[in-house]
Amino acid sequence: MLESFEISFMDSLSWDELRTALSRHLRTPIENVVMLGDWLDLPPKRQGETTSLNIIRQEGGYRTLVEGASPLIVHGEKLGLLAAALAMEFSTSVAIGDCTHDCGSACGRLVVYQPDGSTLSAVEKSDCEFWDLELW
Repeated sequence: MLESFEISFMDSLSWDELRTALSRHLRTPIENVVMLGDWLDLPPKRQGETTSLNIIRQEGGYRTLVEGASPLIVHGEKLGLLAAALAMEFSTSVAIGDCTHDCGSACGRLVVYQPDGSTLSAVEKSDCEFWDLELW
């Protein structure tokens, strides 16, 4: 069974940067991290071993959104550790759904990991042209 996850980056990141970092931090071979379109072309057995990524870019706010599906554990504390590591590696803010509260994925609460190792709480801004956050 594949597990869904989302990670948003303040900076615009390339496919190669994301694929390499996620492969390393998820401890999976780089050939097991593919774009969603390539994943759909894989045989079912390979799909079950492979992490697929859909990358959405925007001009403002959080510029890179990664929607993933993985056979690996990428939720709760593990997603938080991944986000913290990626924030430091890419020197940018990284946001994930708030895994410290059991409110489900649609509650609008997020945790923002900063490159210096600190964290902030956030909610989605509703009056923006681009997906962005209000920190608190």
